[in-house]
Amino acid sequence: MAEAHSVYIHAAAALGPCLDTTDAERVVLTADPPPAELRELTRKVVGAPLRQASHLIELAAIASQLCLKRLPWPAPENTAVYIGTGLAEVRKTHAVFYQVMPPGPGMASPFDFINAANNMAAFYVAKLGNFRARNLTVTQEEFSFERALQLALADLRAGGFHQALVGGVDENSQPRANHLRRFPLRDNQVMGEGSGWLYLGTRREQARGELLGLRQGARGADAASLLADAVRVWRQGGESVVLLPGFRLEPDETVRLAGALPGLETRDYLAHCGCFHTAAAFGLGTLLDHAAPQPTLVLHLNRDSAGALMLVALRLFASTDSASARVTP
Repeated sequence: MAEAHSVYIHAAAALGPCLDTTDAERVVLTADPPPAELRELTRKVVGAPLRQASHLIELAAIASQLCLKRLPWPAPENTAVYIGTGLAEVRKTHAVFYQVMPPGPGMASPFDFINAANNMAAFYVAKLGNFRARNLTVTQEEFSFERALQLALADLRAGGFHQALVGGVDENSQPRANHLRRFPLRDNQVMGEGSGWLYLGTRREQARGELLGLRQGARGADAASLLADAVRVWRQGGESVVLLPGFRLEPDETVRLAGALPGLETRDYLAHCGCFHTAAAFGLGTLLDHAAPQPTLVLHLNRDSAGALMLVALRLFASTDSASARVTP
């Protein structure tokens, strides 16, 4: 059997609900963010407006293009695309139902109907990147991005592809009460949206980090044990360890996890993007807003509504070992 390839991270990008694309632009959210108008930012990043594109498509297009622009080389056309989304086209789907059901006009707008297809965001990402390889849209509630990442990792390690663009994207909708029928949140949790992307490859040169693996804990599994085992397996020497807690972890649980693993640093990326199914993609995408001063083991941990756990592990390389950061469009 052929040896499995290591998988490296060559670029990343994240778009938050306040049009933020870099660390300097991130905003701490204290309430649900107002609806974002993305047309101008789309034109700036993509180079032209995407006529008739939905809000979700724009979220995906902007962040994926930023990720590709931060690559140290042009992305080849045989780059595979994997997108995770928990709810996909919430707004356009609602618009279609409103148009076809009484008292609506009885006929849907053609562009609303087309954009309501859940794989249209993936189509636009591939088209804008000029990619002609595998293109998959994955949905599995809170683990939608993680499952997309898991598929990409398996394909790259098996040698099916040598590079992949992997992202997570979800949009919010108003009013909050209606959105929470699809996506339950606590009263003190911000209803967010956003898009995050990683460009992965099997060559080490100019990599910013390495994707180490994913591990799942069954319903009722102990989060501290899962984290401790990940640190034992993947930590090298005395490198620092950072935990990104997902939105299904209770705040007091995060405090207990930090206390159970001495030296563990936690980062609240959700303060900048709010809660949505693929918020993990935003959190991981923001890690490369800055070059890492030292090697860092990063662990993202979340729980789904059934109580299962999912952990993503990656290593950030020190800035002297990686390509220079590219954080501007």
